[in-house]
Amino acid sequence: MLAEALFEQSVVLSSRPSVSSIGSVPAPNEVVESLPVKVYNKSNKLHNDEAGQCYICLVEYEEGDSMRILPCNHEFHRTCIDKWLKDIHRVCPLCRGDICRHDLLAVEN
Repeated sequence: MLAEALFEQSVVLSSRPSVSSIGSVPAPNEVVESLPVKVYNKSNKLHNDEAGQCYICLVEYEEGDSMRILPCNHEFHRTCIDKWLKDIHRVCPLCRGDICRHDLLAVEN
């Protein structure tokens, strides 16, 4: 009886679309290319706690690196995040925000 209830629950849950299934769909190239780009400048860091490395490749940012800024305000090396978004996932690697849903990503500062 317990096994039947667990099976029924798993069937119901598996029929619902999940964030992970949405995230495994690549983002359209035009959406990725429309995201802002900046050049990393170490002297312009506002806070000491800001990320000093790309959370995709885990390499520290260097002066002059090209960075892409996602709608959630997370930043990554442009080449790393472009490959991530265009080839694999359409969500931010840190917060899992869907870059195609700008209305869900408004971050209040």
